[in-house]
Amino acid sequence: MRLSLLLICLFILPTYAFSASLTIGSALNRPPYIIEDAESGLEIEIIKAAFKEMGQPVNFKFYSRKRQVLYFNKDRLDAVMTMNPANGVDGYWSNDYVEYTNVAISLSEQRLEITRIADLKKYSVAAFENARFLLGPEFNAVAQQTIYREVDSQLSQNRMLYLGRINTVIADRYIFAQLNKFVEDDVDTQQALSYHFIFPPTSYRMVFHNSVARDTFNQGLARIKANGIYQALVAKYLGSA
Repeated sequence: MRLSLLLICLFILPTYAFSASLTIGSALNRPPYIIEDAESGLEIEIIKAAFKEMGQPVNFKFYSRKRQVLYFNKDRLDAVMTMNPANGVDGYWSNDYVEYTNVAISLSEQRLEITRIADLKKYSVAAFENARFLLGPEFNAVAQQTIYREVDSQLSQNRMLYLGRINTVIADRYIFAQLNKFVEDDVDTQQALSYHFIFPPTSYRMVFHNSVARDTFNQGLARIKANGIYQALVAKYLGSA
């Protein structure tokens, strides 16, 4: 009888212990990847789908990058998304699960000549937070040789560019386009833009406190890539963007 109970516990306890919802730290509104109000978007849906495949419930908390890292380090979050080892956070890293298409964007009327990263030295630049580290050493060096700033709210990039307060912004092309709808009452978003494809795609991972949670995510991610869910989500959010 005791042996039977022991065997039951061995099979039941690990599942029960890992059935509690994981709390994941997300960036603030960043459509089409993160849509805060609806708790949706490409990244959110990929993560939900991967964990759903494994029967693991998750919930999301939305913070600035600084608060994400702070709360993760204080064990108030089980994981943080949209991360890269360049962020300098210690933990268990997942496989790559999403790519951003970061580009330099300028007003076409300015006719800026930007065909490589080094060309940015001639212009003022506004980039997303931590871009200096995430976009590689060459960009980091350029950022120190020109008028350069990073912004926490990427809405600022759209406003500054359309108002002519900055020569070029560094942003994911889909995010920039989606954020136009939030600033179109303040600035003329119909101005023609030039997209300068000088960066390779930027891959992002999740970082966990727990290797079991990390492995669960990786397994679920592999499953949704194999069964077509992942590709359908990319088509849904980036195709429409």
